Amino acid sequence: MGLQISDRPDAALVRDAVSGQPEAFNVLVRRWERKVYSFLLYLTGRPEDAFDMCQEVFLSGYRHLGQLKDPNKFRQWLFRIARNAAHSHVRRQREEETSLDGLDPAEGSPRVRVGEVGRWERGELRILVEKALAELPIEQREAIVLKFYDGFKLEEIAEIQGCPLSTAKTRMYSGFEQLRKFIERK
Repeated sequence: MGLQISDRPDAALVRDAVSGQPEAFNVLVRRWERKVYSFLLYLTGRPEDAFDMCQEVFLSGYRHLGQLKDPNKFRQWLFRIARNAAHSHVRRQREEETSLDGLDPAEGSPRVRVGEVGRWERGELRILVEKALAELPIEQREAIVLKFYDGFKLEEIAEIQGCPLSTAKTRMYSGFEQLRKFIERK
């Protein structure tokens, strides 16, 4: 007996979905939705926004799946869509904030709210790291989250962020340095 559809690699599922088997894409959604949601939550700090964006990411992925040139790069491609959705969301938020009188811009900036990260282990250090991550510029936060929470290699992070490998490394290491300084101050 062959592999169950849920045991097949991403690339095979992508090829099946492109050839008209929607169940293959459903398997990809089930496989990646938690990771994409967590990534979006870390970038936006708002569970309801992350949930809505996660749905948009998979809908967009389904619509544009035929444009994916290398099915073996599905994971990077999907997280790139998620990254773009988060950046658009943050940009729209900033535009709304500047158009509203009397709004303190710091109140609307993306923050990870303690206790809303779901399955992540609790503890004072974890909370401190989450607070520190929320203080980082979004590109640095992305690089760290993609590396340590989602398990991407630096080359894949560069691909997702659409930048040279050296830039991805700089973002990650600069982010670590800022995290270290933040934690030392506390």
